Amino acid sequence: MTNSLPSVVILTQQRDQFEWLQGGLEGTAEVVMSQQTDLNDVLKLIDMATASILFVPVRRESWIEDVRFIEGLMAARPTLACVALSDVLDQDRVLGAMRAGAKDFVTFTSRPSELAGLVRRLGERVPEVIKDPMREGTLVVLASERPVLQSAFNAMHLAAALQKQHPEARVLLVDVGQPFAEAQQLFGLEGQFSFMDTLRNLRRLDQNLVDTAFPRHKTGVRVLSAPTEGIMELLEVTTSEMFLLVGVLRSLFTHVVVNTCGLPTVDMTELLIGNANNLIFSVDQSITSCRAGLDFQSRLQQIGVPVNNPIVLVDHYQPKISPDSKAIARSFGSEQSIELPAAAELRLRAMNLGQLMFELAPQDALSKKYRELADMVQTPPESKARAAAGAAKPASFLDKLKSSLTGV
Repeated sequence: MTNSLPSVVILTQQRDQFEWLQGGLEGTAEVVMSQQTDLNDVLKLIDMATASILFVPVRRESWIEDVRFIEGLMAARPTLACVALSDVLDQDRVLGAMRAGAKDFVTFTSRPSELAGLVRRLGERVPEVIKDPMREGTLVVLASERPVLQSAFNAMHLAAALQKQHPEARVLLVDVGQPFAEAQQLFGLEGQFSFMDTLRNLRRLDQNLVDTAFPRHKTGVRVLSAPTEGIMELLEVTTSEMFLLVGVLRSLFTHVVVNTCGLPTVDMTELLIGNANNLIFSVDQSITSCRAGLDFQSRLQQIGVPVNNPIVLVDHYQPKISPDSKAIARSFGSEQSIELPAAAELRLRAMNLGQLMFELAPQDALSKKYRELADMVQTPPESKARAAAGAAKPASFLDKLKSSLTGV
């Protein structure tokens, strides 16, 4: 996760149970909801969350099955602290869970102070989890509930600029904003896997699958798109699936840029935003766009989604028209903002030719702004270390010549 709180996992498909535990442990631990039922999937999620404590409801109608799951869990991961949950202190369920290896048994009537104390005590007894895949790669999210014109175009340029800044980096663009698969279509990329396909094949997702199924732009950026047919069942994407996907992608890539512009605030987008190193609020100068952006920001605050290092991006900026970029940034309370010039003719030419602005007009003001935006992205020490560890031999004269010609 993006903060310093320890993580715990609750195995449930009922959101009210997740919210109960989340409320009880607020300020004590970060709660991750696992909707998976397969033992291997649960163990993988625990690894991604770097959790050492797991809460498992022991249900009245299927308590024997739940106890057997706890037993299998403890056999596979003896150092894990398992806490059984129930609506009442039923003797059979308590004894069954404790014999299976649960460290404690609590009910849904437990007070927040009791839960916090339990997690603190268990946390002192279990081994510290060191590796955290959710902190390995830099995650940057471009977001707006309102569709943003050319959001995929902007996201692709940000990804390409990051790739140029960090030549040995592995950069991925996840383009799930509206209109769907625009980056893939703009730049003539053909991939075997869509975003939804990737979710359905989480167990197979590794570097080999990425190299064969994710299309690669000539800049080196890999692209994962929404289905080209435009069917995205967002409400069917579970929190645990997204947590696993984001964790795997951040372990495979040093930089992940995600375009979510035009998507509603649902579990999927909440998780992406809450774990991002930078959230880029994308708006234009119209009052309606700015108001929609502020409403979006307010909604994130209301539902408790953390926003790290926000950047306000004002697209198609006209300096002589009010409100100006500084006023817009102030309304968002952001210390960082950037305005992208309209450059309508150049943008249209670039899109029709399937080229980046860096190729078409490397010294244009818009190209420079894209590079400036990349400079704003926060790169954690883990990502810098990984990029440096993969550093190869210095660039050849031919590489430098190509770089000077493209001007990226």
